[in-house]
Amino acid sequence: MARPPAPEPTTALAPGEVVIEHRYPEAHAFLSEHGPDALAVLHVLAVRAEVIDGRLVARASTRGVAEQLGFLSKDSAHRRLRQLRRAGVLDALPSTGPMDPPSYVLHLDATGISVTRADPSR
Repeated sequence: MARPPAPEPTTALAPGEVVIEHRYPEAHAFLSEHGPDALAVLHVLAVRAEVIDGRLVARASTRGVAEQLGFLSKDSAHRRLRQLRRAGVLDALPSTGPMDPPSYVLHLDATGISVTRADPSR
């Protein structure tokens, strides 16, 4: 039986679209070491991230991450954020105000994960 043709790769992203790619074996090693919950938390941050001064920066509260995922409590989301910080995948930036969510710099180089955002000028 013949296989259907593979879909054509999309070269242009629509405004607001984000592509998160996993390169193996690096991404598999990251998943094996940190687990699926940490990976899901990292995805939430990656989708929210913007490039600021050449760094990938995401603003997200623990509660907001838990609510977006829907399957982690805020305590579990906090533990995964702390785990990613200890692993060097996230750096917390100084708070900009008492009511502002924390900001994190994402360091994805050793994770096998990359993020591509749509060009906002389109």
